[in-house]
Amino acid sequence: MRRALLPLTLPLSWLYGTGVRYRNRRYDSGAAPVRKLTVPVVSVGNLTVGGSGKTPFVAAIARRLLERGHHVAVVSRGYGRRVRADYVLVSDGRDVLATAAEAGDEPFELATHVSGLVVAVGAERFEVGQRVVEEHKSDVILLDDGFQHRRIHRDLDLVCFDDTEPEAFLRLLPAGRLREPLTNFERADAVVWTHWREASVRIPTVLPAIRTVTTVSGFSRLDGAAERMGVNSFEKTRVGVAVGLARPERVLETLRARVVCFEPRRDHFDWTRRELAKVAERAHSRGAEVLLTTGKDAAKIIPLLHADRRPLALPVYEIGVETKILDLEILDALLNGVLSE
Repeated sequence: MRRALLPLTLPLSWLYGTGVRYRNRRYDSGAAPVRKLTVPVVSVGNLTVGGSGKTPFVAAIARRLLERGHHVAVVSRGYGRRVRADYVLVSDGRDVLATAAEAGDEPFELATHVSGLVVAVGAERFEVGQRVVEEHKSDVILLDDGFQHRRIHRDLDLVCFDDTEPEAFLRLLPAGRLREPLTNFERADAVVWTHWREASVRIPTVLPAIRTVTTVSGFSRLDGAAERMGVNSFEKTRVGVAVGLARPERVLETLRARVVCFEPRRDHFDWTRRELAKVAERAHSRGAEVLLTTGKDAAKIIPLLHADRRPLALPVYEIGVETKILDLEILDALLNGVLSE
């Protein structure tokens, strides 16, 4: 189907690329204004739509900065949120203060999984950044999904790229998944190769490279039972998997379990209680003993389970993941260049 549609979408990709080049020329020439916050800004973004492993890396770099004693805030647009408030404080570093519907699933996931992290969302990210600096004394801003958001000056620009991105997707939208041409890598200060593999083919670049791998760290039950399971707990268990991701196959590649029912949905999928119940029933009918999902999906599923206490056909567990930064010395050197201890 994708191959059949390719001739139809290539002209649209050309038009899209023309607009991207025009916009970038305005910023490169100084014709478009760039505003600077009073604290260092580290941007973490990507060249593709979804599936680059950006959110786990944002969590990893946030933890790294928090360990070094910084007061860190993540500033995000809050993609997919249903509440269009100009400013939503998702976490003040102590408590989670907003729902996934108010914050967007990825900011909510960061707020719930990274202790001590301030998270705030809003369309005007400069104003959001100013507020967290003034009200929460943040001394470094992580600009989430910031590579294309050039209206804010960034002191360090990191671009994530899935090291195994299929070549068929390396075309500009809508023919492929690229937001910008691959040559725009060079606008960044470093490239973060996510899902790095020794044998994978990488895009040539002279940028400093930070390799990362993301692995399963364990499982948490979502219905309030507060049950946590180790990484190998479901290794011999028949499971169902329900995920709303840009690249759902990533989950299967890292999961140690016998997957008997796989239910992928579009990225940022809005789960409903009815849809979740149907998936659980199908998985159960195929012999699954549990239903597994991701942290991003869990942000939307947990309120459904709390609102309706009727048990599903299967218990639902979140797949915990962690990103390991293989080139930590390179990342630290880059951070040291822009941050004061």
